[in-house]
Amino acid sequence: MKRPGVLNGAYGALNGVYWMLCCLAYSFTGVFLLGRGYSNSQLGVIVAAGHVLGLVLQPVLAALADRSARAPLAVIGAVTGAVALAAAALAWLPGRGWAVGLLAAGFLALVIVLQPLVNGLAYYLERLGTEVPFGLCRAVGSLAYGLLAAALGRIVLDTGEIAVPVTGVLAAAVMLALTALFSRAGPPAPAQRQEEGAAPAGRLLADRRFARMLGATALLFFAHAILSSFTIQIVENVGGDSGDMGLLTGYIAVLELPGMVLFERLLRRFSAGGLLRFSAVFFAVKTALTLAAGSMAGLYGAMFFQGLSYALFIPASVRWAGQMAGPDQVNRAQAWITAMITVGNICASALGGVLLDGAGVGWTLAAASASAAAGAALMVWGVRK
Repeated sequence: MKRPGVLNGAYGALNGVYWMLCCLAYSFTGVFLLGRGYSNSQLGVIVAAGHVLGLVLQPVLAALADRSARAPLAVIGAVTGAVALAAAALAWLPGRGWAVGLLAAGFLALVIVLQPLVNGLAYYLERLGTEVPFGLCRAVGSLAYGLLAAALGRIVLDTGEIAVPVTGVLAAAVMLALTALFSRAGPPAPAQRQEEGAAPAGRLLADRRFARMLGATALLFFAHAILSSFTIQIVENVGGDSGDMGLLTGYIAVLELPGMVLFERLLRRFSAGGLLRFSAVFFAVKTALTLAAGSMAGLYGAMFFQGLSYALFIPASVRWAGQMAGPDQVNRAQAWITAMITVGNICASALGGVLLDGAGVGWTLAAASASAAAGAALMVWGVRK
């Protein structure tokens, strides 16, 4: 099974089911835990714990994935199996308590760990002899995220929060099947020599451009995580409910599609670093407009800029990291970027719940706006040719 069309189709499908898991982890963890009776502060602690665990596991598993040709598939399969078990346990356990909190944190951590591995799998497939349209495949993920969010928001209203972990079991099962499909494609070709300008093995973090990009990423994703982890609170602040949240989340995901689908064409005209700088500016614009929104219409207007921020940042960061890293550091480069996204999520989760309970939605969004502005400034200054 080495036909490029089959491999790319399977990789697009893998992105789809993976980002369904992300939808559950990032957008519906709050819905699930609040439905079980947890407070905003407790939700923040659980989500922060999941991000911390993910941060610890990411570099370890990424290093394992870089060890041999077939290691990425083995690691993805093992982690996905653990995701399915955690989701099944959450569906089975009733009420709230320490076990539910630990499992929710573990589910989130495992989904986080998968992100650099799924991104790095594009390079694995290219070594199998197929040119991967990463932006298009990642767009499938955004479409799946949006469709699931729109549907699940209504399903939760009808059936309760148990729909969240049950959906997680189903998505993880499909992802395991797709991973097994890739294992039939045969061994990848040996890694090519390191690109000119890439950091020497083990010296990636010593490159100032890479270090500045990581710092900017943490600041930008503090703001992004405030918006995505506490969406239900932001929506309720302007008079909406979980159904409105699902529709808004679906709208956001659909807006990501044009930028991701057209990314490879944009990359022919602009550098990956230039697209990173451009996307960072619109992270700040989106967050500031969310702070100013006073209605659902205002939120829809603010989230329009998702297509110019997050939608471009994700594929641009993957390609830029691939240019910066040697062939023996691809998964670790992706893991460092995802780790900084995780740092932003940890800080947002730990501070966001406390700010929401103590100061309200307005001050929470003000903190997010300040962080996004600082991250945009650092990205524009730090990521240069």
